[in-house]
Amino acid sequence: MNKTDDIRGLILPIPTVFREDGQVDEATLTELVDFYLEAKVHAIFTLGSFGQGPALAPDERKRVADLIVKRVNHRVPCIVHVGTVDPYTSIALGRHARDIGADAIALVGPYYYSDRSEYEIIEHFRMVDRAIDLPILVYNNPQYSGYPIPPAMMARLVDAVPNIFGSKLAMGSVDEAMAYLHAVKQEFAPFVLASSLITGMAVGVKGTISPPLAPAPELGVRLVEAIDERRWEDALHLQTKVNQLHSLFMRLSRSFGRTVAKESLNLRGFKVKMYPRWPARPFTIEARAELEKVLQSVLGDGELTHKSKTA
Repeated sequence: MNKTDDIRGLILPIPTVFREDGQVDEATLTELVDFYLEAKVHAIFTLGSFGQGPALAPDERKRVADLIVKRVNHRVPCIVHVGTVDPYTSIALGRHARDIGADAIALVGPYYYSDRSEYEIIEHFRMVDRAIDLPILVYNNPQYSGYPIPPAMMARLVDAVPNIFGSKLAMGSVDEAMAYLHAVKQEFAPFVLASSLITGMAVGVKGTISPPLAPAPELGVRLVEAIDERRWEDALHLQTKVNQLHSLFMRLSRSFGRTVAKESLNLRGFKVKMYPRWPARPFTIEARAELEKVLQSVLGDGELTHKSKTA
């Protein structure tokens, strides 16, 4: 079995949460890790955009990676995002991730200098790969890197960096995923939005890395299980619930930014003091009530608050 075969299904991106002074709230972060393990998510993704990796200093990123990887303790695969503006910092972060036992690294294309040539981008990935030698998930996010990695370029990137096993398509549709699957001749795992899971997994998509499922991981896990077991009626019912939550999450984010993640986790019983790591618009009473109503509806168990019991 390929060592990345288990990286599939619901890959839960853990939000790095903070105290009021902007420092990482390690106690609450540990509770979140336990919550996601108890929900039986299929893998963990840490320190991406939802995980606030680029908003942390390198030593802070290492400390968060250390906390999460050791807490997960190989119960599920753990991917650590190490993308930065330069290859040397990514290499340092990647070596640390490898040494603490991460199963794979994720790498967004080098950002800020978005006028880089394809040659420079590919060489960035090659440098990191040669220094670390772990499976690599490409985080293809044009909004944050400043440029796309379209299918033909992805094929050339995978040719140059064989440790690449797949890509998170930040706003990827099923049609986009199929274009990547057609272009990349090697084994390649695209990950799309949770709102497209039934159709996507039917045509070769490996799963989703979904911030909107952070407050409702049980829902995403049940959907993947229904798809795997070909219980299509159940899967369609669950997909509808996922889409309802996903749509609300995206709509509220346009008004309140990442505050929606903070409020949704607080509704699940966590005490998130600050998220993101910068000033963000507070929720209104009306927005919080709408979010609570939808979470109650999609979870459907009558009990919204849910704290982890994992040791």
